[in-house]
Amino acid sequence: MAFLTSLNGVKAKKIFLAFFTLSSLFPILIAIFMVNNYIVPLIGSAQAGLLDDSFYLGLSAMLFFSLISFFLMYRWLHTLEHVTAKIMTMSEAVSKREGEFGAQHIDEDHEFAASSSEKQTEENEIHTLIRSFNTIFQTAADQLAERNHLRELLARLIGIASSLTAELDFDRLFPLIVGNVTEAMLAERTSMYVVDSENRELWTKVSEGVKQIRLPLGQGISGRVAETGETLNIVDAWELPYYDRSFDQNNNFRTRSVLCMPIKNRSGEIIGVLQVINKKGKDHFDEEDESFMKGLTSQIAIALENSILVDEILLSFNSSMSTLSAIVDARHHFTAGHSERVKEYSLMIAATMNLPKEEFEPLKYAALLHDIGKIGIRDEILMKAGTFTAEDWVEMKSHPAQTKTILDNFHFPRHLRDVPELAYRHHEKVDGTGYPDGLAGNQLPMGSRIIAVADVFDALTSRRDYPKYAFGQTMDSELMSLELVIDILLKESGSHFDPQVVSAFMQSLPNALIRYRGEHFTHDYVDDTLRRLNPELLSDQKLAASEPNKRQ
Repeated sequence: MAFLTSLNGVKAKKIFLAFFTLSSLFPILIAIFMVNNYIVPLIGSAQAGLLDDSFYLGLSAMLFFSLISFFLMYRWLHTLEHVTAKIMTMSEAVSKREGEFGAQHIDEDHEFAASSSEKQTEENEIHTLIRSFNTIFQTAADQLAERNHLRELLARLIGIASSLTAELDFDRLFPLIVGNVTEAMLAERTSMYVVDSENRELWTKVSEGVKQIRLPLGQGISGRVAETGETLNIVDAWELPYYDRSFDQNNNFRTRSVLCMPIKNRSGEIIGVLQVINKKGKDHFDEEDESFMKGLTSQIAIALENSILVDEILLSFNSSMSTLSAIVDARHHFTAGHSERVKEYSLMIAATMNLPKEEFEPLKYAALLHDIGKIGIRDEILMKAGTFTAEDWVEMKSHPAQTKTILDNFHFPRHLRDVPELAYRHHEKVDGTGYPDGLAGNQLPMGSRIIAVADVFDALTSRRDYPKYAFGQTMDSELMSLELVIDILLKESGSHFDPQVVSAFMQSLPNALIRYRGEHFTHDYVDDTLRRLNPELLSDQKLAASEPNKRQ
């Protein structure tokens, strides 16, 4: 081991010189000593002279060949030292992360690899050593590159999975999936379809570069995958007999390579299809792409299923809340739709005020359920056609407290925990003269102040079969003119109502009137006010744009 280590430094030359001396020069010196001291004295002078000539000629030849061997071996050793030093330097650079395996290479035609004569013949040991070194380092470089590539794919997959599982909103999840998959798969386009089992259809909310697509199960590439559950890896879609080229022609696109895979839920049911189109840098998607996309679809399936589940829960929750509010409104035919309209007016006001997004949902449900406590009010009070007595008022004014009691028993999600309080305070006034607790100003939640305006507006603009009570006055049961309602709201701004809320409501009033024009309001009732506030909303184009909202 010590000998091998010495070859890596200048000691190698000293050791070689010692070996050369012992193996070549020392035997010659011994031969001279033996001849001169033991052989020459035994023979005559004539023979001794002849012996000297022959002997020294032979010694000269031996010395000549020994010196040639010395220089050749010394050159070979010098070359070996250079190659060894270069290997050590490159290895040390890799170990210290100052270089990469792929960059470590020794040129076989370097001047120390072989002499000019050797280059023309068979490779020598140095060539073999260099070639072995280059092969080892290239193999290591390939393995390292493969490992880094797999690590990169894994990191990308984990990153995508993290992004997808963190997003539960169905509308935001679609484009998030499409964008991430397109980038990760190095594709030109991505489409994700959701399976509608009841209608035996596929539909997509997002398909990059094109509008929404709907197609029956079994039709086209995606429909076939949705129906059979197979994975299709296609080099050129135009060669398929079941591919409809008109889609490409209508969208100015050329579909070539396609990788299409089913998205399955935990039960193994196909809930969607993921399709990537036109692999960048290659003419098709390979096995590695299939494996990576299989991992992607597993993560997408979890995210998609969670999102659909959340949507179903939210739909069920919304239906339950709407049903509860409708139960109260349905106790009297004149109050039908009251809670729904108060909700719509409240959200319009909040949007005009640019309230934070997280305040919209609590406001929505509080407005929808603000009168749920009236379930506990007796019919003879709630539907009384005559004037309320003092006792009647006591019971009627108990409905906010009953609302809070009922809503406190609901297990609202954390972001909706304020719903009972917002609904409870909708009869408070900013000057502190309201009920049930007489809170004033900023003591009142903004949502309650918004509901107060929306509630009074709808009550004054709706028919009742009992007298209306507002602002210390007993009024008739008919709906008031819009001019009078607006006048009341403006006069009560600062006492009953928050001025900021009244201002926002006045700005949103034209849209509120358009929203219910032809439904809750007759045209004659709202058109004069609309012409005065915003005549453009009465144009056919504006009314046509409002129709989809009416159908929702």
